[in-house]
Amino acid sequence: MSDSEQMTDAQAHAAITETILNYAEYVDGGEIELWAGLFCQDAIFDEGQPVQGRAAIQALLPKLLRSFTATAHHISNIRIERTGLAHAKATSYVHAWHRKVDGTDFEFWGRYVDALTFEENAWRFSSRKIEQFGARGFDLNVDQVPRRDPNV
Repeated sequence: MSDSEQMTDAQAHAAITETILNYAEYVDGGEIELWAGLFCQDAIFDEGQPVQGRAAIQALLPKLLRSFTATAHHISNIRIERTGLAHAKATSYVHAWHRKVDGTDFEFWGRYVDALTFEENAWRFSSRKIEQFGARGFDLNVDQVPRRDPNV
């Protein structure tokens, strides 16, 4: 029996929550290898343009961080659904502050839409998509969070 098969839903929920929170901590700390290690080997990361594979994802972060001297990602509204013994899906909200290299600030409000897989003895992102509620101080090319039309 694998470790994921022995996990209760509560244990899986706690471990997945740690993965979600570690993502923010590792980005803010510039911990590129730890951050990339949160993704499965063949994961897809979509921040406007999908990137596939842990190595390609790891190569992406230095390019993203180069535009900022500091960041602070705040995670909330975490929802997790275990869809199998080694699979789950999750959503979480993010408010991210960024200090750009020119000294001005950029803020982003959005949500992460995740699929997670228990791989290499840990819960990792098999896919992570970033969707936007809004932003101030920077234009991002990411999908808007879908919203139901109240007139329908």
